Amino acid sequence: MNVALAGAAWVLPLAGGMLVISTLLIMWRLLVGPSRPDRAVAVDALTMIGVAGVSVLALMSEQAVLLDVAIVLAIVSFLGSVAFALLFKGTHSSDNPHGQPERPVSGIPPAERPAKGGDQ
Repeated sequence: MNVALAGAAWVLPLAGGMLVISTLLIMWRLLVGPSRPDRAVAVDALTMIGVAGVSVLALMSEQAVLLDVAIVLAIVSFLGSVAFALLFKGTHSSDNPHGQPERPVSGIPPAERPAKGGDQ
Protein backbone atom coordinates (compact mmCIF):
# COMPACT_ATOMS: atom_id res chain seq x y z
CA MET A 1 0.00 0.00 0.00
CA ASN A 2 1.46 3.30 -1.03
CA VAL A 3 -0.28 6.18 0.72
CA ALA A 4 1.06 9.69 1.05
CA LEU A 5 -0.81 11.67 3.68
CA ALA A 6 -0.03 15.32 4.18
CA GLY A 7 1.15 15.65 7.77
CA ALA A 8 1.01 11.90 8.44
CA ALA A 9 3.76 12.26 11.04
CA TRP A 10 1.43 14.16 13.35
CA VAL A 11 -2.08 13.43 12.03
CA LEU A 12 -2.08 9.67 12.62
CA PRO A 13 -0.72 9.82 16.20
CA LEU A 14 -3.21 12.61 16.96
CA ALA A 15 -6.06 10.46 15.58
CA GLY A 16 -4.86 7.53 17.69
CA GLY A 17 -4.78 9.70 20.81
CA MET A 18 -8.28 10.98 20.13
CA LEU A 19 -9.47 7.39 19.75
CA VAL A 20 -7.93 6.50 23.12
CA ILE A 21 -9.70 9.44 24.80
CA SER A 22 -12.97 8.46 23.14
CA THR A 23 -12.52 4.88 24.31
CA LEU A 24 -12.06 6.01 27.91
CA LEU A 25 -15.20 8.16 27.79
CA ILE A 26 -17.27 5.40 26.24
CA MET A 27 -15.96 2.85 28.75
CA TRP A 28 -17.26 5.18 31.48
CA ARG A 29 -20.69 5.18 29.78
CA LEU A 30 -20.56 1.39 29.51
CA LEU A 31 -19.80 0.94 33.20
CA VAL A 32 -22.05 3.68 34.63
CA GLY A 33 -25.04 3.10 32.48
CA PRO A 34 -27.87 4.20 33.51
CA SER A 35 -29.89 1.81 31.34
CA ARG A 36 -29.35 -1.26 29.21
CA PRO A 37 -29.87 0.57 25.90
CA ASP A 38 -27.18 3.08 26.94
CA ARG A 39 -24.79 0.21 27.48
CA ALA A 40 -25.72 -1.33 24.12
CA VAL A 41 -24.97 1.97 22.38
CA ALA A 42 -21.65 2.13 24.23
CA VAL A 43 -20.71 -1.35 23.01
CA ASP A 44 -21.63 -0.34 19.47
CA ALA A 45 -19.55 2.83 19.75
CA LEU A 46 -16.60 0.84 21.09
CA THR A 47 -16.67 -1.45 18.08
CA MET A 48 -16.77 1.57 15.76
CA ILE A 49 -13.75 2.99 17.59
CA GLY A 50 -12.12 -0.40 17.05
CA VAL A 51 -12.80 -0.10 13.31
CA ALA A 52 -11.29 3.39 13.28
CA GLY A 53 -8.31 2.20 15.32
CA VAL A 54 -7.59 -0.69 12.97
CA SER A 55 -7.88 1.71 10.03
CA VAL A 56 -5.41 4.15 11.60
CA LEU A 57 -3.08 1.24 12.33
CA ALA A 58 -3.37 0.14 8.69
CA LEU A 59 -2.30 3.61 7.57
CA MET A 60 0.56 3.79 10.07
CA SER A 61 1.96 0.35 9.26
CA GLU A 62 1.09 0.52 5.54
CA GLN A 63 -0.59 -2.91 5.60
CA ALA A 64 -3.70 -3.09 3.43
CA VAL A 65 -4.75 -6.39 5.00
CA LEU A 66 -5.76 -4.50 8.14
CA LEU A 67 -8.41 -2.65 6.14
CA ASP A 68 -10.07 -6.01 5.45
CA VAL A 69 -10.06 -6.66 9.18
CA ALA A 70 -11.72 -3.27 9.75
CA ILE A 71 -14.44 -4.08 7.21
CA VAL A 72 -15.19 -7.45 8.81
CA LEU A 73 -15.31 -5.83 12.25
CA ALA A 74 -17.76 -3.22 10.94
CA ILE A 75 -20.02 -5.94 9.51
CA VAL A 76 -19.99 -7.88 12.78
CA SER A 77 -20.72 -4.65 14.65
CA PHE A 78 -23.73 -4.00 12.43
CA LEU A 79 -25.08 -7.49 13.13
CA GLY A 80 -24.59 -6.87 16.84
CA SER A 81 -26.52 -3.60 16.58
CA VAL A 82 -29.40 -5.40 14.90
CA ALA A 83 -29.36 -8.03 17.65
CA PHE A 84 -29.47 -5.31 20.33
CA ALA A 85 -32.36 -3.63 18.53
CA LEU A 86 -34.32 -6.88 18.54
CA LEU A 87 -33.42 -7.47 22.19
CA PHE A 88 -34.80 -4.11 23.28
CA LYS A 89 -37.83 -4.09 21.00
CA GLY A 90 -40.94 -3.29 23.00
CA THR A 91 -39.14 -1.79 26.00
CA HIS A 92 -39.82 1.86 25.15
CA SER A 93 -43.07 3.80 25.15
CA SER A 94 -42.49 4.91 21.55
CA ASP A 95 -42.75 1.30 20.37
CA ASN A 96 -46.57 1.61 20.45
CA PRO A 97 -47.61 3.78 17.50
CA HIS A 98 -49.44 7.00 18.37
CA GLY A 99 -49.57 6.12 22.07
CA GLN A 100 -52.25 3.51 21.50
CA PRO A 101 -52.35 0.66 24.01
CA GLU A 102 -51.61 -2.78 22.65
CA ARG A 103 -54.70 -4.77 21.73
CA PRO A 104 -54.94 -8.16 23.35
CA VAL A 105 -54.83 -11.20 21.11
CA SER A 106 -58.45 -12.07 21.83
CA GLY A 107 -59.65 -8.57 20.96
CA ILE A 108 -61.40 -8.26 24.34
CA PRO A 109 -59.95 -5.69 26.74
CA PRO A 110 -58.67 -7.22 30.03
CA ALA A 111 -61.38 -5.47 32.10
CA GLU A 112 -64.16 -7.13 30.08
CA ARG A 113 -62.79 -10.67 30.07
CA PRO A 114 -64.56 -13.33 32.12
CA ALA A 115 -62.69 -14.43 35.24
CA LYS A 116 -60.82 -17.72 34.97
CA GLY A 117 -61.49 -20.45 37.49
CA GLY A 118 -63.94 -18.36 39.49
CA ASP A 119 -67.70 -18.70 39.95
CA GLN A 120 -69.40 -19.70 36.75
